[in-house]
Order: sequence, then structure tokens, then C-alpha cells
Amino acid sequence: MKSRADASAVYIVYELERRAYRLTNAAFTIGRGAENSIVIREPSVSRLHAELRPEGDEYVLHTSGATGTRVNGEVVAAPHQLSDGDRIDVGLVEFTFRRSKLPLGVSIVDPPALDGHDADILTRRETISNPILGGTFTPKQKTSIAPMLIVVAILIAAGAAYFFLVMQ
Repeated sequence: MKSRADASAVYIVYELERRAYRLTNAAFTIGRGAENSIVIREPSVSRLHAELRPEGDEYVLHTSGATGTRVNGEVVAAPHQLSDGDRIDVGLVEFTFRRSKLPLGVSIVDPPALDGHDADILTRRETISNPILGGTFTPKQKTSIAPMLIVVAILIAAGAAYFFLVMQ
């Protein structure tokens, strides 16, 4: 893994693990099947779920997953041209499309180098086995305001009681 980003490079960032995958002039596939660029071991993901294809200077998301792919929360049914910062949801896994600088703390994952020692090096892919970690907080979750209101009410009551006791 590297940590430096090329200014002209385009990436897809796996947000949970803070990993970036460089997109090239070849199609980049995401799905459950072992032949994909990124393999997601998740029942809600199709064998070939989505494909990012370079078309001119742009990247277009083509979906083939029957279970749905979302871009910025909207279901994508037809090819969709991606813009910098677009959030791509594949099953329960969230990616971000990046044309600009990568955020701090993101590592770049390079494809395996072919050195002749491993016969199966071309069949190895990055695998996301458990995209959901039990009990973790995700930015999509909304917190209830009720506990905060209770704490504020207790603080106000304590302050009022202190004020009236000191004044007498």
C-alpha cells in the first residue's frame, strides 16, 4: 500500500477502511464474483454488481446488479456519469469517487505486482468480507435529541436550585 496520491489520478475510496483504488483506462468491476476488481462478500451484492468505465475524460457507472446501486442516495438504473465526491453504495458498502486529492489517512491500494513467482497472482483481488461491523456508528445514523434535552433540563434545574439557595 502507498500513501501518496498522483494529482491527475482518479480513485474509488472504500470509506470504512480508508482505502483508495486507482482507476485506470480499463473497466473497474465491483461484485461478489472472484473475477471482479474488488470482491465484496455480501449477500446483497450481485456477482457482477457495478462497473466503472472510462468514457473519454469521464468515468461512467454501469450497474448490472439486480439488488441496486445508489449514487448519492439515488438508485441508478441507467449508466451514470460520476462527479468528484459522488457517494456510491454497492449493497451495504460505501465508496466515494475522487478526482481531487485524497483525504488524510487514506491508503492507496495498488494491484499486485507480477513477478513470476506466484502462478495465481492475477486471480487475487481485494476482498471486503465483512463490510458491516457490529455496533459501529456510521454518519448515516441519526442520534436522538431526547437524551440531550434531558441533560440540558437537569443542568438548568441544578443551576436554578443553586441560584435560589445562594440568594436566600
